[in-house]
Amino acid sequence: MTRPAQRKAELLAELEASRAQLSRALRAAGEDLNVAARLKHSIVQQKTAWFTGAAIAGWVLSRLPGRRNAPAASQRPAEALGWAQKTERAGFWLAVLNFLFNLCKPFLTALATRKIGQLSARSDWGWFGKR
Repeated sequence: MTRPAQRKAELLAELEASRAQLSRALRAAGEDLNVAARLKHSIVQQKTAWFTGAAIAGWVLSRLPGRRNAPAASQRPAEALGWAQKTERAGFWLAVLNFLFNLCKPFLTALATRKIGQLSARSDWGWFGKR
C-alpha cells in the first residue's frame, strides 16, 4: 500500500473510533438526563424509603398552620363587597367568552388552515419572506 492510501485508512479508522466514542457518550448523557426513568427505578428499588418519606412529609404538612378564615360577609367593609361583585361579574363574562371561543374554535381552525394553505400555494412566497 502506498503512503497516502495507508494514511487515508488510518484516518478512516480513527474517524470510526471517534464516532463510536461520541455515540457512547451521547447515549450515556441521555441516560443520565432521563430523570423520570431514574426516579421510577429508584422508587421501585427502594419502596419502603419512598413511602416512609411520603408519609412523614404528609404528616409534617398536615401539622402546618392553616389559612385564616375570611371575616364573615357582614363584617366586610362596603368597598370590599363592591369589589366582590365586580369580580363575580368579570368571572361570569370570562366564562361566557371561554364558551364562545370553544364554540368558534372549529371555524377558526378551518379558516386558519385555509389561509395558510392559500399562502403556501402562492409561487412568490418562501419560508423567509418573498423570493
